This record gives sequence, structure tokens and C-alpha cells, in this order.
Amino acid sequence: MEHKIFIVFAMICAVLGTIGMASAHQTWMEIDAMCVDLDANVEVRITEGHNLVSEGIPPYDLSAELVEPDGSIITLDKTAEDEMYWYSNFEADQVGLYTILGEHVDAYSCKVYTGPGSRVNSNSHYSYFEGEVNWDEIDKSRWADDWHVVRYAKPYKYLKTFVSTNCNFYGTDNAFEQKFEIIPVDDVSTLGTGDFEFKVLFDGRPLPNGTVKLTGTKDRDTKVSAICDENGRAVLPINADGDWLISAGAAGDYWDGAYDGDFPHGDNYTGGATTFVGNTYSTALTLLEIRESNTATMRAKIRPQIQFNMNPSYFDFGELDPGDLSDVETAVIQNLGSKDLAISVSVEDTSGLYTAGLQIDDTLWSEYETEIPKDNFTSLDLQLHVPGDFVGSGEMMGTIIIWSEAIN
Repeated sequence: MEHKIFIVFAMICAVLGTIGMASAHQTWMEIDAMCVDLDANVEVRITEGHNLVSEGIPPYDLSAELVEPDGSIITLDKTAEDEMYWYSNFEADQVGLYTILGEHVDAYSCKVYTGPGSRVNSNSHYSYFEGEVNWDEIDKSRWADDWHVVRYAKPYKYLKTFVSTNCNFYGTDNAFEQKFEIIPVDDVSTLGTGDFEFKVLFDGRPLPNGTVKLTGTKDRDTKVSAICDENGRAVLPINADGDWLISAGAAGDYWDGAYDGDFPHGDNYTGGATTFVGNTYSTALTLLEIRESNTATMRAKIRPQIQFNMNPSYFDFGELDPGDLSDVETAVIQNLGSKDLAISVSVEDTSGLYTAGLQIDDTLWSEYETEIPKDNFTSLDLQLHVPGDFVGSGEMMGTIIIWSEAIN
């Protein structure tokens, strides 16, 4: 059975003749469940702390965005905040996988080796300071005489988690173009049952062998780690049920910066005082245990036989004279229906400019035909050839109409 449809898609136009303290805090994203019902309201929370225990809202710049099942991307605005969390939410009104991405840009921080005894009741030999540091005003009486600045850097922290309305996590192994990103290679629903492989990308590529350390944290006492290989891959032995935070950072000071020999140090420091200055990066992937249920929601959506769209919906061929050939404007028609489509076009305009001179893929529009298989697309190169004897001037408007016919 054949069906035909048309839609007025595009206007065409031409003008003729005229014209807090930054330390080792992790930042991560929290949700209540990775499997949710269709049309559920999903609360998104961003926090920071240690060992999956929230200790406060991350300071400075926070942002988040949502990649929906159809591929569209929307910004998640902050809806509230308190002492512990930055909040946002969205309605999961599509069937499939949602990916939630976040970014935390912290203040410049300074890591200083201060030596044994530099902190009361602490085994740490380092102190951290935020922003610009006035070395003359700092009490260094408890510092070792070989104290020295180790790193002065601006931290960039990237966050990610997933939500699915059908508990199908196909697509979690895709890259989502974060600057520093953890990608689960294995099925996230199997987390906690044994070895689990991840890959880590920086600017879309793996870093050199031994550069990135990957850590899985369940709680204070349950942690596993591994070093990524030259392909950015590492396997973590995740053998315990529950929620896990998978994080990655530099195994050493490998990021985009330089080593500076001019930073302050104690009188007896002999190590050369080479301090890393630049940006540091970390990334955290929140994966929740998939809770079992004795019920399941079923839904089916039957696609129409004929459904398509064309982008863009406006073409401007610029300022032309009689006899001119315009630059090429490219359109893309995507077949969203369940059938292969036969495509043709028609043109409407009151001046006769487009009916006489619009070419598609180097042929007059009236002779153009193509086929688009389902789930595929085609591109059209539109070009306007102004007839040499055309007598009109000023802005000329017209409409191109796309006709579609199901062919199987």
C-alpha cells in the first residue's frame, strides 16, 4: 500500500540588483536510581566529599546538561542548593537512555609539601591553599625547613551518570565529548559481579601508557584501582554489590602545564623547586546498583510509515545579478519513518525566479528524485541560477515543498 505526504518546509530568499579550599575532594553526581519509570521526575544532585560521603556543595562554577534518548542536548538549570548539594531535575518522558553530564571548575589551588608535623593530628605531609597565596602572612613555624610548593593549578572536574526508562543501558559505551571521560566497556547492569573494563579518554583520545589512574570506590573500606594502558583501558575487580563511584585522575602531574622553578620554598630545600603550574583534570562516573523488581512496565511506539524532517528550513542565496549562479546551500533530509521513502520536490514563488532557476544536485528541481532508506538520510545541494533575462529586483521569496512516498 502506498502513501503520499507533503510538507511545506523551507523558505528561500535572494536579493537581486539591490541589498572553599581545594584539596583532594572528589566531585560527583547523585541520582536515586538508574532505572526509572517513564515520565518519572529525576532529581540530579552534585556534591563533593570523600568515599561517596557528601561533605558539602562544590564551590565555584557548576553546570550540567542532559543527553536525551533522541540525541538532543539540554542544559539542566540549578533548581536549588543547600549546604550539601547543587540540585536540578528533569522529566524522563522518552523511552531509552539518558546521559547526565556535569562540570565543576574549581578555584586555583596550591599544594605545598610542609613536612612532618605540619598538621596537628594528621599523618599528611601536605597542605592546600586556595587562590593567591601571601607567603609572608602564612604561619610556617610548624613546617619543615625543606617545605616547597608542589603544584599550583586550576582543577577541572567532569561528572557523568545514566538513567534509563526501560532499564536498557545500550549506548553507555559511547563517548559524550567530555574533555576527560570515563566510558564503561561492559554492561553497567553487571557491575558488582566481577571484573569490569573501562576506558578513559582525554580530548577524545587515550593518554600514554601509565598516565591515568582509575579507581572504583564503594565506601571508605572498599576501593580498587588500576593504571590505564596505552589504549586508555583498565579492568577493575568490582566484586561487591552496591553503588560505585568510578574516578580517574593523573597518575602523576601530566596535565597541560609546565614546571616552574620560581615558586617559594624553604631555605634547606635542595630539590630544584620545580613546581607544576597549569590545569589539572579529574572525572567521576556514578554507577548505581540495578535494583530488582517483580513488575515491569511495557510500552511500544509504532512509528508512522512516513516521517521525515529537513534542515535547515531557510535558505538565503545572497545578492545576485541576472545570469549569476549562487553559492551552494546544503540541506539534509532525514527519514524518521518505518518505510523507505521516494523523495521529490516542488517549488512555489510569485516571481518565477525559483521555478525557473532553482537547481538541486546540478539538475532543475522538477527533475530531481531520490530515495532514502529508513533510518537514513540524504543531502541536497541547492543552487540558484538567475536567468539572464530576469527583470525583477529586490527581495524574492519562495517556498520549496518536499514530497514523500513510501516505497516498501
